[in-house]
Amino acid sequence: MKFYSYEEMKIDLQKNQIPKPDAIVAIIRGGMTLAHHLAEIFNLKEVFTINASSYDKTTKLSIPKVWNIPNLENYKNILVVDDISDSGDTFLEVMNKLKTKYPDKFFKSVSIFYKPASKFKPDFYFHETKEWIEFFWEKY
Repeated sequence: MKFYSYEEMKIDLQKNQIPKPDAIVAIIRGGMTLAHHLAEIFNLKEVFTINASSYDKTTKLSIPKVWNIPNLENYKNILVVDDISDSGDTFLEVMNKLKTKYPDKFFKSVSIFYKPASKFKPDFYFHETKEWIEFFWEKY
């Protein structure tokens, strides 16, 4: 298991090469912290959330449930943010829902970590890993 600290995130964000989007969509809950920091860097107030879950209580769903799709009509270039692309199931389903609802928009994706076995490779990511990650915002 690897612990990902706030200090590491600050270093990663200083090396950020992501083009400024018109809006950011955070996949709840893992994407919220990164989305907030990116919004600060880009000086963006256009930050939205989308809900996704791969589980129904304790049962793993074959396709993640996605709801609370934001209104993105007024934006062209949208950055979808999550903490990790682990299996890739959540990212795939969220991107599919957004692209289906908004076919005329340009979506890019970013995560802090990407696992090579994932079904979804984000357009941008800071680290590739095979380890389980414990994020600083999960410590309470």
